[in-house]
Amino acid sequence: MRHGRRQITWKGTALVVGAVAAGCTLVTYVPQDKFVVEMPFVVEGAVGETLDLTYAELTVTDVRIADTVTSFSEAAVAGGTFVVVDATWRATQGATIFTGAEITDSEGRLFWPSDQAECTSTVNAQPGYSWRATYCFDVPKAALAGATVRLARGDQKEEHAGQRRDAVAVIDLGISREEADELWEASETVTTEAPGYPAATTEGSEG
Repeated sequence: MRHGRRQITWKGTALVVGAVAAGCTLVTYVPQDKFVVEMPFVVEGAVGETLDLTYAELTVTDVRIADTVTSFSEAAVAGGTFVVVDATWRATQGATIFTGAEITDSEGRLFWPSDQAECTSTVNAQPGYSWRATYCFDVPKAALAGATVRLARGDQKEEHAGQRRDAVAVIDLGISREEADELWEASETVTTEAPGYPAATTEGSEG
């Protein structure tokens, strides 16, 4: 179910620096084109919203916390706790590989996804079809409150070099400090599934 879409907004500030000294004005101009090249286009949203990234539509459908994730052939135990993010991609312009996935905590620390127990690290989707994926991030307790997940087709690399001049989704996971304490104390196991078509769209293209 779609709860509306968020359009691309550019997170950045044009730099025009002025200084006044001895009655004279000194203006230094940094070309905007150079700055834009280095910045991704950020689409912010929340769990349950469908975000329009131009090249794809993305919905984070659920967020779960687990000590252990299991699949048909494997089990993985978290060093801290797993933040399990269920998402649905729908490529809109052509076959697309989605390689960017990370959690950022309130202090700016980054956590990349595990590929254990059928957890997703890369999604390969055909245009016009929805594709389900489950990302599992092993994070410490301090990373839960205020965490966001960043998903994109460009990979992370250093300083998000693979996402420059491209759209990325940043979703607030909606975990408060009080909820983080409760979630940390709970003992849960999540059984993952290999990436595939969501049950509602197994018949094929959505048009």
